[in-house]
Amino acid sequence: MIEPLPSDPPAPAASSSPRRERPSERPNPRGASSESTGPRRDRPIEHLIWYRAIQYVVATFFTVYGGWRATGRHNLPKQGGVLLVSNHISYLDVFLLGLPLTRPLNYVARSTLFLPVLANLIRSVGGFPIQRDGLGASGLKETLRRLKHGGIVTLFPEGTRSPDGEIGEVKPGIAVLVSRARVPVVVAGIAGTFEAWPRSQLLPLPHPLRIHYGLPIWPSELENMDTDQITSLIAGRMKESQAIAREALARDMQTQVPAARA
Repeated sequence: MIEPLPSDPPAPAASSSPRRERPSERPNPRGASSESTGPRRDRPIEHLIWYRAIQYVVATFFTVYGGWRATGRHNLPKQGGVLLVSNHISYLDVFLLGLPLTRPLNYVARSTLFLPVLANLIRSVGGFPIQRDGLGASGLKETLRRLKHGGIVTLFPEGTRSPDGEIGEVKPGIAVLVSRARVPVVVAGIAGTFEAWPRSQLLPLPHPLRIHYGLPIWPSELENMDTDQITSLIAGRMKESQAIAREALARDMQTQVPAARA
């Protein structure tokens, strides 16, 4: 694990919603599945051991290949189903999202990636296929099943990697899933992976990476919201988290902070 920073940077002033309390400081609202699920293992122990081995290898690679740091890890609930959503700017995003976390992730991946050999590798670390244009019935069912079993499911609601590093349109399907799942939603923001490996580049280059996990959105906060409002809320939180990650990355590069170590 990486060393925690002394404190997380404040959210940008543009935010209008009060979100100062930490999950440990507020009761888990009625309706959040993390309250009823309790501590559970969402995969066999041998799969968890393999996941940890991959996590260690990737963390070592990122540390050597430019360094990485994270803030806001305490915002992820310690148990129960969670939707972890993030901006998507590089192939590296899927690896960075799970590195700072003690809980393993389940990854939603488009079905075209499930080729021979590669499919087994993706599944071995918690990945499962969905249609390119959306979750589809089978993808939605599998997502809800893993959440019900207390897992964290990772989604990129933009649907594809950004061509310019900026956050694109958030697909409305995320609101439907959030409404059905009724679990906490943690919105993360990633910075640096676009500079390391944009979609126009064949291979990655060394570059510092940063990720920030925002405060959770509890199911009770969404009860009176329609699809557009939920989509807008998630998009706004994503921009806030990305801004925090970018500001922290800029400070790190200016002061040449050493890469985070386990």
